[in-house]
Amino acid sequence: MHELLLSSVITEREVPKILALLGGFTEMHERHQFTRVQHFEPSPAVKGISTIKELQKERHANASHWNELHQILTKQPCTIQVRTCLTDSEVEGAKKGEAVSIPADRPRLLRWTELPDPPSQRLPPYMTQRRTVEIIDLGLEKILADNKRVSNIFEESYHWWQRDYFTEFTLIRTWIAEDSLPSDKVMNLSAREPYAPYWMLNVRTLVESSPERMQQAQTQLEKVRDQFKDVLDFKIFDRRAMDTRILPVIAV
Repeated sequence: MHELLLSSVITEREVPKILALLGGFTEMHERHQFTRVQHFEPSPAVKGISTIKELQKERHANASHWNELHQILTKQPCTIQVRTCLTDSEVEGAKKGEAVSIPADRPRLLRWTELPDPPSQRLPPYMTQRRTVEIIDLGLEKILADNKRVSNIFEESYHWWQRDYFTEFTLIRTWIAEDSLPSDKVMNLSAREPYAPYWMLNVRTLVESSPERMQQAQTQLEKVRDQFKDVLDFKIFDRRAMDTRILPVIAV
């Protein structure tokens, strides 16, 4: 699969306007969501996924995705995300000072993304295009037991989709949890300021990795950009900031 997206920086003051704008544009009420996002790095002693043979036998529905990810990580170690949706009651409980745990059996989304493609005659500099693998699984914590958790982030987000569900609009802000927070606990978001004093708006499509489908996605995002040209400024980001590869340390 390939992900294509446009990104814009939204100030706190602009948020009510963006909520109304996208609600009207998509003709739907926004979906409000909280998500825990953890980043993991593989052990240097492990090539790929150590339990790949068991996964191929036990995870028939996702066996091809696990095999694809195993091949990727065998060739190049990368940081991967594990995303877990939280309920409103869990977030509110944590804000009240309660020790709220995330159920171990809750489905989690594993996400890997490749270094974005460089700008070209076919790909404008303000559009991100990158290969991605996404797998939903109940047992990700066990599968990733050999990996090291390197970050623990919490997101608040609003989501909209166009009628064909081909294009997703997501407004996001993040908090970075303190190192002392246990990995199964929900962070008290009211106790700390967000990581940055702004939100990020992403306009995203996820399509099959074929030239035809990727061209359709580019055309759709170009259309969205034109429709919002007087309201949103879609930024050009250095693709190296989205590099998930773990490069070897060279001794000097």
